[in-house]
Amino acid sequence: MQGRAMLAVCWALLLLTLGPAQGAVPARVQPETAVQEKKDLYIGAIFPINGTGGWLGGQGCLPAALMALEDVNAEPNLLPGYRMKMPYNDSQCNPGLGATVMYDLLYNPPQKLILLGGCSIVCSTIAEAAKMWNLVVVSYGSSSPALSNRKRFPTFFRTHPSATIHNPTRIKLFQKFRWSRIAIIQEAEEVFISTGEDLEARCKEAGIEVATRQSFISDPTDAVRNLVRQDARIIVGMFYVAAARKVICEAYKQKVYGRQYVWFLIGWYEDDWYTFIDKAHNCTVAEMKEAVEGHITTEALMLNQGAEPTISKMTSEDFLKRYEEELKNYNYVGRRPVGYQEAPLAYDAIWAIALALNKTINQLKARNQSIEDFSYNKSSIAKQIYSAMNSTQFLGVSGYVAFSSKGDRIAWTQVEQMIDGNYTLLGYYDTQTDNLTWLKKEKWTDGKPPPDRTIIKKVLRTVTLSLFISMTTVSGVGILWALALLIFNTIFRHSRYIALSHPMCNNIMLVGIICCLLCACLLGLDGQFVGEASFNHLCQVTSSSRFFLLFLHQYGVHSCSKNRQQTRTDAVQMQNGELKKYNLHLR
Repeated sequence: MQGRAMLAVCWALLLLTLGPAQGAVPARVQPETAVQEKKDLYIGAIFPINGTGGWLGGQGCLPAALMALEDVNAEPNLLPGYRMKMPYNDSQCNPGLGATVMYDLLYNPPQKLILLGGCSIVCSTIAEAAKMWNLVVVSYGSSSPALSNRKRFPTFFRTHPSATIHNPTRIKLFQKFRWSRIAIIQEAEEVFISTGEDLEARCKEAGIEVATRQSFISDPTDAVRNLVRQDARIIVGMFYVAAARKVICEAYKQKVYGRQYVWFLIGWYEDDWYTFIDKAHNCTVAEMKEAVEGHITTEALMLNQGAEPTISKMTSEDFLKRYEEELKNYNYVGRRPVGYQEAPLAYDAIWAIALALNKTINQLKARNQSIEDFSYNKSSIAKQIYSAMNSTQFLGVSGYVAFSSKGDRIAWTQVEQMIDGNYTLLGYYDTQTDNLTWLKKEKWTDGKPPPDRTIIKKVLRTVTLSLFISMTTVSGVGILWALALLIFNTIFRHSRYIALSHPMCNNIMLVGIICCLLCACLLGLDGQFVGEASFNHLCQVTSSSRFFLLFLHQYGVHSCSKNRQQTRTDAVQMQNGELKKYNLHLR
């Protein structure tokens, strides 16, 4: 009995052990009726969120990218059987840290298909290195013109237009307001240096003088001071927002603002960027507001202007409403994060990646291949992804998304001016058609655009007629009196008293007096009496008269000195019936 009991217990344990396994078999052999589990596709993302310098637009772009990721995964006709996931790290807009977080994403599983990045200096680092892993890089917030170099960045795309898209707009505005002399001040970063070089080249082609081009690393004091020395009036500033606050504060201190100056700044700063309390400068909000009044910004259009539904079935207005609600989950209530304006670009970047991967998957299926075969060491699938991304076109919340042969976004630019503390839209510019749509809402302190330099005007400054007549009368009387004395000396030159007074020296002195008084009359003749052509001859006469007077003076001294060498009787004095002779010496 005991043996049977033990046998029963063993069978029970065996059934309990096998039961679940046997019961699980039907669930595994029902793939036709169960929902197939989606496979994960990973893109590695790098967002500049925290930090003290550079563009920290990840604060506003990360929520938009996560929104897009949710919408892409919810789209039934996009990436069937797959689900996109986006592990991300913070680069702080620091290229060294950006390289570190990129290596963390690549060397830690799972394998990434595409990299997503923001901030030009970080994207320059990761995009140049990504080709070694056969990875395509898509950026939502990089404007450096250097990133358009296909030899250096062969797999780079961006939904953010290149910074050079601003330069044709700036040239158009210079020509519109008839400014032919400008100055450039830039932060010493590659994105701004290359943009400044492009602007300088375009100015040269358009016949616009670049008076000076100043760069600074951290302290803009000397750069702003040099603008003052060069008499710069139309100033193009290129720097990140943290440096922009320093520059504007220094401009306030050195009075480089107001009715005589026009500043051109980058348009992707937040609307209240100058009100941020920054320890890097010591200007108040009121002083900053005074300094930025009237400045002009240019920026690429980052929001679809139409009311039609986009690829996400949302209009741009719907996107903004949803995005504003999403920001509340990140504690952005009553204020906008850095990168708010670029949020549509980040949203469309995720859609562009999804469309490119979807196209790649379909092409690989036709060849009996799978995107799971992607490897950092093989370039075949990477080339498929690159080709699909290069041909991606769609209507997004940021506008029509398409890429040039250099991977740049094609877009319009808009022009705004700060009027009474608020940005006012002035117009749009289409680079491809050279069409400027102007709304005529600009405002100038003097009612017209300020000049681009100190204007030198020729003003005829004349002597008052009453002063000229009075001085000429006095000179005329003096001339007549000198002539009378000259005649008197000539008539009575043999007189003993006249002879003793050196008549030759007196005559020379009288002639000099006559010439001086005559020059006084001639110098009083100005533009109200003499024409411009005759005035040059008059100046020659007066100048020659001065040399003639100098000659007379020297000749008189010579004559008197010659006579002094001879001993002669110059004065005769009668004392006791005798003549005493005195020698007259010229002193």
